[in-house]
Amino acid sequence: MMEFSFNTFFGLEREVTEHPEMIIFMAMFLPLLCLIPVSLIGWVFRKLKINMYIIHVLLYTLMFTFFVGVLTIFILYFITDKNAVKLIYCWFTVLIGMFFFSLTNTNTITKMFADWSKIIKEKERM
Repeated sequence: MMEFSFNTFFGLEREVTEHPEMIIFMAMFLPLLCLIPVSLIGWVFRKLKINMYIIHVLLYTLMFTFFVGVLTIFILYFITDKNAVKLIYCWFTVLIGMFFFSLTNTNTITKMFADWSKIIKEKERM
């Protein structure tokens, strides 16, 4: 039986360790690139009047992962030993954590954005 090692990443550990700065780039732009197709799918769901709960979960996950994941990767990249494979696992942990956070709090977050929208519209009228 083979044991798990944090120094392996699906056979890509050599490519990843040669360019650890790519991890920062991917941590910043992967959530932004994934937001585009999820937003398009959400637009189609809204037009078809299909439940948007899972789309909201994915959008909030990507948004929070962008902010928290980039902050985490920057801190770990500049403070630790720059082990790119471990940085990837840390970013995946943030992604999974944000997914479960968004899954449990989607209704609250959606209501918060709706309330903010109402406040902004009221201030524009004044």
